[in-house]
Amino acid sequence: MRKFIILLLIFLVPLSLLYAAEISTYIDTVKTELSNLKVGDRIFFNVDITHDAQSTVEYIQQKPSEIFMLIGFGEETKSLKEELLTSFQFVSAIFDTGIQKIPAQEFIIKSSADSTIVYSDTLEVNIKSVLANDSTELKDIKSPLRINLGFWDVVIPLLIIMAIIVVIIIITRKKKGLPLLPEKKKIQQPAHVIALHKIEQLKLHDYLSKGEIKRYYIEVSWICREYLENRYNKPFLEMTAFEIKQALSSMQIPQKAEINDIIRECDRVKFAKYIPPLEDAEKTVNNLIEIIHLTKEKDFEETNNEN
Repeated sequence: MRKFIILLLIFLVPLSLLYAAEISTYIDTVKTELSNLKVGDRIFFNVDITHDAQSTVEYIQQKPSEIFMLIGFGEETKSLKEELLTSFQFVSAIFDTGIQKIPAQEFIIKSSADSTIVYSDTLEVNIKSVLANDSTELKDIKSPLRINLGFWDVVIPLLIIMAIIVVIIIITRKKKGLPLLPEKKKIQQPAHVIALHKIEQLKLHDYLSKGEIKRYYIEVSWICREYLENRYNKPFLEMTAFEIKQALSSMQIPQKAEINDIIRECDRVKFAKYIPPLEDAEKTVNNLIEIIHLTKEKDFEETNNEN
């Protein structure tokens, strides 16, 4: 007998939730013009669910079909004495003509004891064609018109555009204080001469004895990168250590490993707060001088010797 009562309660609890909930489905005629609905027009409909105050209602969103699409929805819950009213406001659209159905929407009512799935009513609407009159005669598509342009019809607009571009360039360069024609970058001296001169200037500053180790390595890194850029016409000053290594790997030059070691050592001091011994700092510069002599322009050297 006790088992029978327990089974009966298990069956009646969800059933009581089902009958306790009242569902009302209707179209919002204020926002929806039912008498003149066309394909793709917005259809606003509401689903009101009155349920027990100890339960909640959740909407189970369904996948859109080829004809019916749910664009969005909102939810609002109000208290009605001992019950709750949960209202869902839906925005939808239908993409076919004739008498069409807004399908039933699925909801789940949850309570501490159990949960129950309920459905809204199906609604019917009449969707009209987007054409004003189905009997309207369809006309053939006209062939595109040909535009006959003469020589000057093309040349004159091009000349005007070019003149506008030239004026813009002239005004821009004047504002920046630049000459009308950009000057070619000229290197007065070969790359190795510039680099060796800067190394001599670096030694005169005597950063190592002053304890300015980081600045010393920053200068060495700059001289090395600038030499590579002037010597091989690549933007080594803008590259990272990894990018320099990649660029050197594709070039036919000696001392690649030594160059990479110098760049990497300088970056360690600049970014990792690494302080090497003084003898290592001097050795780095000596290695750079050796690299410059091994990679300098031979043609320039031979020309100077002949003179």
